[in-house]
Amino acid sequence: MTRNAVLIPALILLTGCNISSSSAETFTLYRNSFIQTSLRIHFATFDAAESDRNYNRNNCEMVARLLNANVDASAEEEGKPRDASLGFWCEPGNFSETGDVPTSFPGAFPTDV
Repeated sequence: MTRNAVLIPALILLTGCNISSSSAETFTLYRNSFIQTSLRIHFATFDAAESDRNYNRNNCEMVARLLNANVDASAEEEGKPRDASLGFWCEPGNFSETGDVPTSFPGAFPTDV
């Protein structure tokens, strides 16, 4: 087998691969705790390599709204008021233990994104 017989198919395969970095920004989904509401707990990281810059933000925010809507529905089903100090939220970048916890957690089901 010649060197070109291996090299040419390998180059063809590589041209089909997307080796460039994406412009999509990483977003992290957080939640807090009823034990300590100021605690920032990592829930998920959205870091898909997509050409749409808002792809990860939109997906993270959609999941946060769905989870907050589920918290609302669970409290309603149990006949209890929702604890407004608990919820899910998104922030740009990778997980960080430092930062503020939001004061409100919007929920929506179905979401608009």
